[in-house]
Amino acid sequence: MIHSRAENQNGFTLIELLIVTAIIGLLATLTISYYTQYKERAYDVEAKSNLKSLWLTCNLYWHDNKSTSTCTIAAVSTTSYGFETASDVTLSGQGTETTFSGTASHIESPTTFAINAAGNLS
Repeated sequence: MIHSRAENQNGFTLIELLIVTAIIGLLATLTISYYTQYKERAYDVEAKSNLKSLWLTCNLYWHDNKSTSTCTIAAVSTTSYGFETASDVTLSGQGTETTFSGTASHIESPTTFAINAAGNLS
């Protein structure tokens, strides 16, 4: 019995390969856009966390010193308080217990966050 060559061949047609390639490309595009959003949110969380940590460490500083003492990053970065900020977060803040204010932003995110003397982030 002689079979024609087409009956013995296995594989995918060109159309099937193109459809699969298009589906993979679409899924990759969606995944990358969601990944970028998740990454930016993680950067923002890191900036907020550093800012809130500075405020909390300053509260310890004011408890140990007078509440009218000016708390700065340098003052709470000593071994007594051990405050450290992440290297990729730009952080500023200083003030007394009633006048404290600070800002933070991650170098990979366009968002800047602020904190006031009451510890409210915006």
